[in-house]
Amino acid sequence: MSGRGRLRGAAAAGLAVLALLIWGLPFPAYETATLLPVETVQLARTEDGRVLLRTEAGDGVGADWSAAVRELRANAPGTVLLDTAEQLVLCTDEPELLQEAAESGDLRPAVQLRYADALRGTDGLAELLHAHESDWTIAEVLARLRRG
Repeated sequence: MSGRGRLRGAAAAGLAVLALLIWGLPFPAYETATLLPVETVQLARTEDGRVLLRTEAGDGVGADWSAAVRELRANAPGTVLLDTAEQLVLCTDEPELLQEAAESGDLRPAVQLRYADALRGTDGLAELLHAHESDWTIAEVLARLRRG
């Protein structure tokens, strides 16, 4: 094959890859007006032992982290984006619950971890937490939990 033929083949392959990227891959489609990016996730246990998530987008309650996230998303007035969260406030002293949240893939590893004795209102909470950096991310805490 001549140099010109190889060049044409490479160009055709490049166009095929570009077409696949534009039209062929299953990218999620969102209506941007309905997106609900979350800044702060508060995680607690209810009196009956269920998991409670409180965010700016609403609350979710379930038997575990995944069930609480499903309820939060089902009841929210749009598409909840947990991967935008910058803070996780743990309102319980259960490392297992923290580990479940961290390993879920719903939160970024760089989310700063905070501790509180009780749930707070969401108004102004993100701004307050941004003013005071945390010493820990959930990735660091998860690594320590795995080491024992």
